Amino acid sequence: MTFTTHGQHLIAGEWIGTDKTFSSEPAHGPSHEFCVGTVEMVNAACEAAEEAFWDYGYSSRETRAKFLETIADEIDARGEAITEIGTQESGLPEARLNGERERTVGQLRLFASHIRNGDYLDRRHDEALPDRQPLPRPDLRMMQRPIGPVAVFGASNFPLAFSTAGGDTAAALAAGCPVVVKGHSAHPGTGEIVAEAIKAAVEKCNMPKGVFSLIQGGRRDVGQGLVQHPLIKAVGFTGSLGGGRALFDLCAQRPEPIPFFGELGSVNPMFLLPEAAKARGAEIGAGWAGSLTMGAGQFCTNPGIAVVEDG
Repeated sequence: MTFTTHGQHLIAGEWIGTDKTFSSEPAHGPSHEFCVGTVEMVNAACEAAEEAFWDYGYSSRETRAKFLETIADEIDARGEAITEIGTQESGLPEARLNGERERTVGQLRLFASHIRNGDYLDRRHDEALPDRQPLPRPDLRMMQRPIGPVAVFGASNFPLAFSTAGGDTAAALAAGCPVVVKGHSAHPGTGEIVAEAIKAAVEKCNMPKGVFSLIQGGRRDVGQGLVQHPLIKAVGFTGSLGGGRALFDLCAQRPEPIPFFGELGSVNPMFLLPEAAKARGAEIGAGWAGSLTMGAGQFCTNPGIAVVEDG
C-alpha cells in the first residue's frame, strides 16, 4: 500500500489544514510539509472528545475490545507503508520498525483481551448490614470507571509503540477514554498514517468521531493548551525529564489537578562491586557499551552513573 502524506490534522474524523506549516526532516528520502497545530484546534478536539465520552465511555467492554482489534488490523493492513515512511523519518532499520509495529498491534490486542476479562474494573461489593450495631451499614459498591478525555504526547524515539496508537492510547481507549494525541514533529508522516488507520477503525466500528484526534506540530502553546484544557482529565507522556516535569507542573497547577502518567529519563545508576569487576569485568563493560548504543541509543537503557569502589 502506497501512502502520500497530506500533512493535515485529524480533528473528530475530519482532516483539517492550517495556513502555517513545518517541514519534516527525514533521515533520508523527501521532506514533506505538515500543518502546524493551534490552540483553537486543541479546543475543537477536546470538545469533540468530551462529547464522544458520554457515548464511548459507557459502551460495552466487547464494543471497545472490537474497536481496539480493528485498529490493530488497520495498522497491519498498512504495514509496508508504515515501515517505509517510518524508516525515512526516523532512520531506524526496517527490522526495528517491523518489530515495533508488531509490538504496537500486540499492545492493542492485549488490551482488548484484558478488558474482555474485566478484572481491571476491580469490583468491590460490601453487602448491607441493616442490623449492625451501633449503626447499620449501607450497601457499598465500588468499581473503576473512565475519567474522560486523555491527552497523549507522542515520543521521539518510538514512532509507533509510544506514539499515535502506542501504549498510552491503547490503555486510554480500553478504559473508555477518548484520546487527543499531540504528534511528535520528528515523525509526523508516521503519525499521520497511523491516524488514518484509527480513523478507518472508527468508521468501521461506528464509534463517535471525537473518540480520537491527532494534532501535529511542535509548538509549545499547543502542548500547554492541551494539558491545561479543562476537558482533559489525564495526560500520558514519554520523553525527557525536562519536558515531562514542565507538563507535570502544568497538570498540578490547574484549578482541577489531573494525573500525569509520565515515563521520563532517569539517572539509572549502576553499582559495580569489586568481586564482579574482577570476575566479569570485560563482560560487564561489553554489556554497558551495548546498553549505550542499543537502538542508536534510544532504548532508555543508558546507565548515567557508575558507582565503583576506589582502587
